[in-house]
Amino acid sequence: MNPEELANQIGSQNFDYFMDKVMAEVPDTIDKREGAIIYDALAPAVTALAEQSLSIGTVVRQVYTTTATGEFLDYRAVEQGTSRQTATATQASVTFTDADGNSVTSVQVGDRFASLGDEPIFYSVTAITGPGAGTLTAEIAGIGPNSYRGQILPITPNDSLSWAEIIDVPVPARDAETDDHLRERLLSPDTYNAYGGNVADYLTMLAKIEEVGAGQIYPAWAGGSTVKVVILNNDLRAASDTLLKAVKAELDPEEATGQGYGLAPIGHQVTVAAPTELNIDVTTNVEVNPQITLVTVQSQIESGIADYFQKRRKDWDNVDKTLGRGYKLTIYRAQILSEILKVDGVVNASMPVLNGAESDVDLVFNNETSQLPIMGTVKLDG
Repeated sequence: MNPEELANQIGSQNFDYFMDKVMAEVPDTIDKREGAIIYDALAPAVTALAEQSLSIGTVVRQVYTTTATGEFLDYRAVEQGTSRQTATATQASVTFTDADGNSVTSVQVGDRFASLGDEPIFYSVTAITGPGAGTLTAEIAGIGPNSYRGQILPITPNDSLSWAEIIDVPVPARDAETDDHLRERLLSPDTYNAYGGNVADYLTMLAKIEEVGAGQIYPAWAGGSTVKVVILNNDLRAASDTLLKAVKAELDPEEATGQGYGLAPIGHQVTVAAPTELNIDVTTNVEVNPQITLVTVQSQIESGIADYFQKRRKDWDNVDKTLGRGYKLTIYRAQILSEILKVDGVVNASMPVLNGAESDVDLVFNNETSQLPIMGTVKLDG
């Protein structure tokens, strides 16, 4: 019997269950019908027992990692030397110009801005990166601000400023880790002790850096004492130069590489790199319902394929058990076809062609190259 079954069994011990048990101890010569004196006298105690059963069932669930939720799961994580990944804040690149299009240098760290819209996103300037350029950090945590680009309005008064615009999001945010994802990490059979600069130790280091969404570790990639760390941002895209420099400084500062002034052990020379994004073009013949056209379903098909690529990127940092170590990831044509056939109005489709070839795409992972699959163009033929 697993914890969930035990909890359900205990929780099923309701009012009727306990009333039947206590009434079985009352002589049949006494009136035991509902509303009788003995029934009404026992009812409050039986109600308390039924409520206690529900509480005990909840306790059973929260004791075990497989069924614990929320804060109780957080306690289980701490017992295993880890913790839930918290939500982070978006960091965006912004430019400041006056009415003539010249750079404005009067914006200061701490100045506040807001996005356009009915529900504006508020930002604070956290760094000035050059004349008329800076870094904004969203004042709310989570992925919501990741997608915003365009004009922002000053909240802090600035008479020189005519236009402020978010042009890029080099360090996107992430949402708080879900119960399911945390539970999967805690129960993973691949989990082993992080110690002394082993692979698990580097993964633990990356987990402490909130801006990193995933990472691959290549030990001794260029000889002894060298470690290559390939990272994604929280959108599961290749890390920007800004993020690469920040992570390098955290793990092994460039000016004192190998000397142990970062998280990496003394003697480890750490290289931090981004993967090579591989655009994969998709071509297929699609048959649609006679009442609609291909144009009608194009965006839905592209959305479904994009979701598939995002799911595959979530497996990008999984160690391939068949290799013993190392990484493996394949983009499957059959799974792309499945996403296409899920779209309302699509009645049939041919097996997709990927980058001009009638074969699945195996990503390359070695000491020199680490690829990341990105959906390219999607061409639908009728």
